[in-house]
This record gives sequence, structure tokens and C-alpha cells, in this order.
Amino acid sequence: MAAKVVVKKSGLHGRGLFAACDLEAGVRLIEYKGVRYAEGEMPDLVDEGHTRFLRLSDGTGIDGTGWAALANHACEPNCELAEEEGSRPLRAWLHTLRPVRKGEELVWDYRLQVRCRTEAYAAWACACGGDACRGTMADPELFEDAATPAG
Repeated sequence: MAAKVVVKKSGLHGRGLFAACDLEAGVRLIEYKGVRYAEGEMPDLVDEGHTRFLRLSDGTGIDGTGWAALANHACEPNCELAEEEGSRPLRAWLHTLRPVRKGEELVWDYRLQVRCRTEAYAAWACACGGDACRGTMADPELFEDAATPAG
């Protein structure tokens, strides 16, 4: 079976994942693999210029070390990470949301769990440059200071 993704230099950040061929919407691409953490545990998140920790719905997490961890963030994604129903331990896969052309970068919306608006925009700024870019990789719905206007 031919590879669906390739890794190469990204215009967004470092290296990224790119479509190796034209892809239809709903294609399961690659599993998010890495070191597993129990519910409530987190790795030491050293600032390496990127994030790769994925918190799963059961409270466990994966510190991504595989290719899927190279998929960059965008506020208008062409992919999503979705948990595989019924898998134990939980597994997450990158899927296309819409048709993707060969050579297009594969991106998903990280929606990081950052509670402070200031930290979200200072430490987790978005570089996607899309028309609907919200300026951060964080999920603004989780800001504890959500009533305070950005500024």
C-alpha cells in the first residue's frame, strides 16, 4: 500500500506532514503514537518550540513521538485527531475532514487546554495565517478570563 503522508519542511513550523497523494474526506491517515501517560499524569513539557502531548477523553495522554506528532496546527484544519471507538487503551488517528490535494500540508486544530488568555497568546501563538486565524493554538472556550476582551 502506498504511503498517504510524507514528512518535509513546513512553511508553518519546522517539519510537517503532507499528503503523498490526493485524499478524499474521511480518510484515516496515521495513528498518534508515543509514550503513554496514566490519567492525571503529564510529561515534563520542556519548551522545544512545539507541543506534542495529546490528552485523551479518558484522562490518559500520549506524548507523541511518531509521525502524527509532526502534524502542525491550523485554525482552519483539513484534518482532525479522532479517538478509535472501543479501543483499549484509547488510540487516536489523524483523519481528513475534507478532500486534500497531493502536496498539501495536513493540519489539525490543537485546541490546547490553556486557561489563561495572556499565556495562550504569548506562549501558544498561532502561525497558520488563515482568514479565520484566532491567534492562538489554545481553545478560547476554556479561558478562565473569557469575559475579559483580548488585548
